[in-house]
Amino acid sequence: MYSKKLSAEPVEIMMMMQSPRFLYHYFFLSYLLVVGLCFPYTRELPLNDWPTAFFTMTAYLSYAFMYLLPALFMTIITYWILSFKYSGSFSRARIIIVGTVAVISATLTDLFLLTDQTIFRLFGFHLNGFVWNLVTTPGGIESMGNSQSTELFFTLMIAGLFCLQIIFFGMAQWFVQYNRPAKIKPQYPFKFQYRYVLLLWVACTVTERLTYGISDINAYTPVLNAAQTVPVYMPTTFAKLGARLGFEAKRNAHFKALDSAGLKNSGLQYPLKPLEIQAPQKPYNIIWLVAESWRWDTLTPEIMPYTTAFAKTARRYETHYSGGNGTRIGMFTQFYGLYGPTWFKFLNERRSPVLMDVLQSQNYQFQLFTSAKFSYPEFDKTIFVNIPSEFMHEYHEKTGWERDRKNVSDLIESLKIRDPNRPFMRFMFFESPHAHYYFPEESVIRRPYLDDFNYATLSLEQDMPLVFNRYVNSVHHLDSQFQRIFEFLNNEHLLENTIVIVTGDHGEEFMEKGRWGHNSTFVDEQIRVPFILKIPGQAPALIDDMTSHLDIAPTILSLLGVKNSPADFSHGENLLDASQQGLHTRTYTIVADWDRMAYIGKDYKAVLPLNATALASTLVTTADDKPVKDPDLFFQNHQTELIQIFRDLNRFNK
Repeated sequence: MYSKKLSAEPVEIMMMMQSPRFLYHYFFLSYLLVVGLCFPYTRELPLNDWPTAFFTMTAYLSYAFMYLLPALFMTIITYWILSFKYSGSFSRARIIIVGTVAVISATLTDLFLLTDQTIFRLFGFHLNGFVWNLVTTPGGIESMGNSQSTELFFTLMIAGLFCLQIIFFGMAQWFVQYNRPAKIKPQYPFKFQYRYVLLLWVACTVTERLTYGISDINAYTPVLNAAQTVPVYMPTTFAKLGARLGFEAKRNAHFKALDSAGLKNSGLQYPLKPLEIQAPQKPYNIIWLVAESWRWDTLTPEIMPYTTAFAKTARRYETHYSGGNGTRIGMFTQFYGLYGPTWFKFLNERRSPVLMDVLQSQNYQFQLFTSAKFSYPEFDKTIFVNIPSEFMHEYHEKTGWERDRKNVSDLIESLKIRDPNRPFMRFMFFESPHAHYYFPEESVIRRPYLDDFNYATLSLEQDMPLVFNRYVNSVHHLDSQFQRIFEFLNNEHLLENTIVIVTGDHGEEFMEKGRWGHNSTFVDEQIRVPFILKIPGQAPALIDDMTSHLDIAPTILSLLGVKNSPADFSHGENLLDASQQGLHTRTYTIVADWDRMAYIGKDYKAVLPLNATALASTLVTTADDKPVKDPDLFFQNHQTELIQIFRDLNRFNK
C-alpha cells in the first residue's frame, strides 16, 4: 500500500521533503539506537545506588544526543545548502544526497561508540590519545595482532549499521507521508512534537551536570566513577562557586599542594651536569632482551625451564616493577631511568638517553632487532633516535613466534661476524607473548586453549582461562628463544665479559583483578615483570627488595664508568651500590601510563592524574591491590613524598 501511494504521488512527496521534519524523524530513530548502544557501558556500575543510577540515566540520555550532533549538523547544513541553491521542489536526487550524508555520518557515530565500547569492555579505557597514537603511528595497528574472524566480524558490523541507518531513513520518509495534509491523511496519522524531546534533553543535561558538580564537591566517588564510563565525558565542577558559598571541596585538602608542583612545559636540561666518565680498560659487551607482556610469575621451572636455570647464575630481582603499564613507558623507563610522564618531552625534542650516548661515545657495535616495529612505539624517535637505520632490523611478517625465531637467528649471526676488537651492544624485542599470544604446536604445555581469538566476540568471563593457557604456551616458546641466545653466549665464552639484561616491558592481566591485558590499571599483574641481570664477576643472588625499571640505566652506566650521581640523569638508583651497602634504599616506585601515574609503595598504591585535580582518576589500594577503608590516611601520611614526586617530574626542565 505504501509503495503504491509513494509512486503515485512523487511530486507531493518531494514537496513535503522541503520541510526538514523528515530529518528530525530520522535522527530521533538514530538517537534511540545510540541510547541502546550506550547501555552496555553501565554493566559494571552499582546501579542499586540511586544517585549513581539517576546520574547514569540522565548522562547517557544527554550524551547520546551530543554524540549525534556532528552528524545532525552536517546533514542539516547539506539540506539547507541544497534548498538555497535549488528552488522549487526537493528532487529525488537531492534527497539521495542528503540521505547519503545522514546515513554515513550517523553510521560513523554508531561505529565510534561500538569501537569505544569494545575497547572499554576489554581494556577499561575509552578511545583516547593513546588509541589515536596507536591508529596513526606506523606499526600501531599491527602491534595489536589480528585474525580473519575479527576482521570479518567488524566488516559485517559496519555493513549492518549502514543498512540499519538506510532503513531508518526510509522509515523517516514513511512518517512524513503519514503526516501529510488532512485531505489525503490516512486513518492512523503519526504525530510527534520534538520540542518536548528537546526539553527532556535539556532537563537531563542540567540534571547530570548538577549531580556531577555536587558529587565532585562532596567527593562522592560512585558518581565520579560512573562519569568515567561515559565516552568523552566533560565534567562540570562547582569548586569556585562552592567556595564562595562556604563549601570546601573535600579533595582540595589533598591536592592543593600537588597542583602547584605539577608537570611544567619547558625545554630539557638533560643531564643536569656534564658526565664524568672513566671508561673501563676492557669494556663489557651488552645483551639486552625485552619480552612483550611478560609478567613476573611466569618465570617458573614449568613454563620457562631454561630461563629459570639461567637466572640461578645471575642476579634475579623478585619484586621488580616496570615503569609503565604499556610498552612505550615501560621501554622509556628502562633506557632513560626517568619517570614515564617525561616521555612526551623527550619525544618532542628527539632526545636520546644518556645510556645510548655513552655507548656510542665508547665505540660500541650496535645491532638492534624487533619483532614489532621501531616506529611503534616511537623507539626511532626516542631511545634509538641517533642509531643509524642500517643497525636497526625489524621483521614484522608472519606471526610473533615466527618473527622471534628469525630475529634470534639474525642476532646470533650478527655476533658471529662482529669485530672482536670492539665491544658490542645487542638489543632484541620479542613478540611471542603479545596478544594473540603466538606459539607453534611444539610449545604447547597447557590445554585446552582458545583456538579462534576474536576480539569482538571474546567473552571475558568464559574464555579467559583458555586465553591464559594461550599466554602460557607463548611464554614457553619465548623461553626456547632465550635458550638459543644463552647457549650461544655460553658456547662462545662470551658470558665472561658480557652483561645480560632480561626483562619485560610490562605485565599482562587475565581478569584476576577485573581487566584483561595491559594499559588499563596498575595492579601487579600489569606492572610486575621479571628482571635478570648477569654481570661478569658478580655472584648469583636472589633479591626480594623492591626494584624498578628506573634503576636499570643508572646501574648499567656505573658499569660503563660514569661517576656522576644517578640523580644527575635519572630518577633511579644504582642497584650495585645499594647491594654493596647491604640494603636497597627504594621504598616506593612510580609507574605511569598515557595520562596518569601511580605511587607504588610497600603498603599502598595510589593512582594520580598528572594534573592532580581530577578526583575521579584517583584510587588508593593496599600494595596487593585490595581496597582500603580510609584513603585519606595515605594522603595525610605521604604528602611530602607526593610533592617531591611531582617536583621530580620537572627536575630536568630548563
